[in-house]
Amino acid sequence: MEAKPKADWGQIVSERYSSDALPYRDLWAPLLLPHGLELLASLPLSSTSRIIDLGSGCGALLPGIRSRAPEALVMAIDRAPGMLAVAPVEVPRAVMDAGRLGLASASIDAAVLAFVLFHTADPQEVLIEARRVLRSGGVIGATTWDGDPRFPAQRAWIEELDSRGAAPAVPEMMSNHEPVSTPERMRGLLQRAGFGSIRTWNHRFGHAYTLEEFIAVRTKLGWSKRRVDSLASETRETFLCSARLRLEKMSPRDFVDEAEIVFATGVAR
Repeated sequence: MEAKPKADWGQIVSERYSSDALPYRDLWAPLLLPHGLELLASLPLSSTSRIIDLGSGCGALLPGIRSRAPEALVMAIDRAPGMLAVAPVEVPRAVMDAGRLGLASASIDAAVLAFVLFHTADPQEVLIEARRVLRSGGVIGATTWDGDPRFPAQRAWIEELDSRGAAPAVPEMMSNHEPVSTPERMRGLLQRAGFGSIRTWNHRFGHAYTLEEFIAVRTKLGWSKRRVDSLASETRETFLCSARLRLEKMSPRDFVDEAEIVFATGVAR
């Protein structure tokens, strides 16, 4: 029997993010923005001439990058064309695979990878490619997560989905946190990719969802949305009513996402 072709990780991520572009821009990107701006503040961008926002998505960080480097040429790069379609139009945009950039070697001064490495099949390959296009002395900055969300409201939501027979979650088809989930792992990846002067740190995401915000994000984005959509219409309505009733009984503290964000910066050797 002929072997079934292996799924193209990048293509799956691209298609799903393209389809989620508008709710991502409106619901999720604003929650990540403060942490992306913290990353930008750690990078010496004011003296740079060419910057790539690698895995730019809907371009939420582009205004911040341009503010910190007003004279630089900034390019938004992402594999999901649907995401780039809603990015700021005044910034050049290009659909590219982060592991195979169509850019000349040593042509870039700074690379920003905010919340993207865990969406790649091989983070080490992506960082090596980023090092290739960076000039010697160029800078890189990245943020990652320590894992998938696991706070009480999230656990309750998953339990309700499971109890209604929603299609199994396959979050690994959208993200693989393990290689990039700690400051130590990020430091090792950057060192092996050819970076020095590495700095890593982490802090809590700490976002406190409202009930309505939590439900909106979980029904309009990512693998949670796809699990909800897998339910038959009547079952979906029953699930939403049951989940809402359960969530309404929970305390505000149960809606605080305690995930850790990992930050890492380095200089191309």
